[in-house]
Amino acid sequence: MRGRVLTILVVSILIFVLAAGFISGSINDESITNWSNLFSMGYISAYYAHMYTVLVPEGNLLFTYVTVGLFIFFVIKTSVFIYLSLNHYRKESQVTMSDTKPFVFVIIPCYNEEKTVAHCLDGLLKQIYHGKFEIILVDDGSTDNTGEICKEFVILHPGKIRYFYKENGGKASALRLGLERSGGEIIPERSGGEIIVTMDADSILDPYALKYLVSSFNDPSVGAVGGNVRVANKDNYLGRNQAVEYLTGLAINRRAFANLNCMQVISGAIGAFRREVLEKIGGHPSDTIVEDMDVTILVHKAGYRVEYNGKAIAYTEVPANLKDFLKQRYRWIFGGFQVLRKHRSMLFNRKYGFAGMIGLPYLLISLWIDVLFTSLFVYCFVRAVVSGALVGFFIFYSCMMLVQIVLVLYAIRLDGGDKKLVLTSCTYSLWYNHLLSIVILFAGIRYLSGANVSWHKMARLGKNVLAEQK
Repeated sequence: MRGRVLTILVVSILIFVLAAGFISGSINDESITNWSNLFSMGYISAYYAHMYTVLVPEGNLLFTYVTVGLFIFFVIKTSVFIYLSLNHYRKESQVTMSDTKPFVFVIIPCYNEEKTVAHCLDGLLKQIYHGKFEIILVDDGSTDNTGEICKEFVILHPGKIRYFYKENGGKASALRLGLERSGGEIIPERSGGEIIVTMDADSILDPYALKYLVSSFNDPSVGAVGGNVRVANKDNYLGRNQAVEYLTGLAINRRAFANLNCMQVISGAIGAFRREVLEKIGGHPSDTIVEDMDVTILVHKAGYRVEYNGKAIAYTEVPANLKDFLKQRYRWIFGGFQVLRKHRSMLFNRKYGFAGMIGLPYLLISLWIDVLFTSLFVYCFVRAVVSGALVGFFIFYSCMMLVQIVLVLYAIRLDGGDKKLVLTSCTYSLWYNHLLSIVILFAGIRYLSGANVSWHKMARLGKNVLAEQK
């Protein structure tokens, strides 16, 4: 697999380099006939020297240093992430399924989920898990037909599903109530300890998800496990771009952080915890708006390992329009700043291992590096337009596009996924990351100014279905 990726990368780079030479005029009839000149590729330096004079302000060494520094950072970061994610994948492949089948409680907080909760429950009832599990639905003050739908499932599956209603108080309070109610009855069939699985009502689990989540707890040091989240609604351009982000972010970044035991977040779409660990840290906290990230950091803080299992798959419904997407990401990023401030004592603190030395510092620094990279990208684009060097700029972008394609292919090789996303990745680097950088900048400014953020409920479409059911 590594050989194929390397071959594709080398061939593609050569193609772009040759295109650069033709466009810049560095390759002509003479250089083509003189193959020694061609293979020496002396024209490359001439081409990039020309682009340098076009894009870089005259005499601005700071711009040069920053640009070169970002390029070096990108190369090193990508190489390290690929190495660490591959190492994690190999370790995961060697994990054997345990004979122990602990009792599992699946807690689902619901708020106005009439279009999604039935799909969510159907997926859970089809789980191929040979142990016992029970579903706990917590209705957080829904004003639609969510409660009626949940009660119908309770009637149809007595002893398998329980339903509780509470006044609206937020997702974290619903999760804590579910944790409390899960310990309210003595269940003779319970054995081997208890696992608490949390998931969103707009998600649906693959039939083997519970089985794989539980297998990660064979290691007694593991206190929590995150699953592999895939986008269910890829029927528009925005959805497909989110799918690319989820694919590479989980298969590469999250695997890399899990390999070092410094994963920053277990997605609310699918996560699992040892009951004793969740009770020890007090359940999901309510003092930030990203309880999934907050509880993950608390597990690290308590001294337990946080793992990622790429085989435990959940399909989730993502924002289908730009307005909901921007509000969701703004809330995530703003909440990330809240978590960083709350757990600032962990930053660069060896006491917390790689979580304190790498995980949280990376979260803080990488956000602003993304903003800086976007600023330089926009500047170079504008300068290329003004200078008439759009063709050369396109070649630079083509190289970025190539790297993104290779990363998507690599991620698909590790965690599977839709191969059609390779086509979407061709334009992904042109706008998607830069849009997120703008949101980062805005959220950062708003956070520093002391602004508050309320929960935004995006419109549900009921598209949380398994890929094979579409």
